[in-house]
Amino acid sequence: MWVFIWIVLSSILLGATLWSLQILIRQKAAWEKYAKAKNLTFRRGTLMGPAEMTGVIDGYKLSFFTAERQSEDMRTRRYVTVVEIDLAEGLIDGGVLGTKEMLPFMQSLDRLHRYQMDTPGWMAEHFVFVKHDEPFKAYATLDRLEVLSNILKTRNADTIIIFNDRELLIRLETSDPMQDADKIDKVVTRIIGLCNRLRITMDQRKAYMALAPV
Repeated sequence: MWVFIWIVLSSILLGATLWSLQILIRQKAAWEKYAKAKNLTFRRGTLMGPAEMTGVIDGYKLSFFTAERQSEDMRTRRYVTVVEIDLAEGLIDGGVLGTKEMLPFMQSLDRLHRYQMDTPGWMAEHFVFVKHDEPFKAYATLDRLEVLSNILKTRNADTIIIFNDRELLIRLETSDPMQDADKIDKVVTRIIGLCNRLRITMDQRKAYMALAPV
């Protein structure tokens, strides 16, 4: 009886390992294909280890990698694909927007405070923290709020948007291993397109920053 149970459990574990390896192989193939198409740097990693992809597209620094996440009770862990799109060009003095999974991190930022959104249609599970209310209120036109909302609504992703007057960073965490180069391109193109609509001129930045309390 125990031998039978051991055989069954071993078969399950072996099957899971082979399935994970198959996913990893497809992921690496897709990332390598996309990296070659976009002239990015691709690091294959070890046989059973995750790959990485970095580079610059249209002025945005792009990073793809795998991260480990633990549950709130610390009993289980999961691996997520992380996509970071970083622009060395800021917005206003400081803020962060994110989905509910990112709330603990946002609450840990002691120089920011919760900003209450009163825009019709803004989702309650999308949280906003800012350094000063008035610059954000001036910056957050209806068009820009629509863009920010669309980024946060990215399907199957825990999302955070971080900015100050020097940098804008979008970070997506998803359980999707991203095994299709065309899908990767669609995700990156979409986010960069939305980010372009968030950018402001130097004169606009100065005008918004002037609203911050002295």
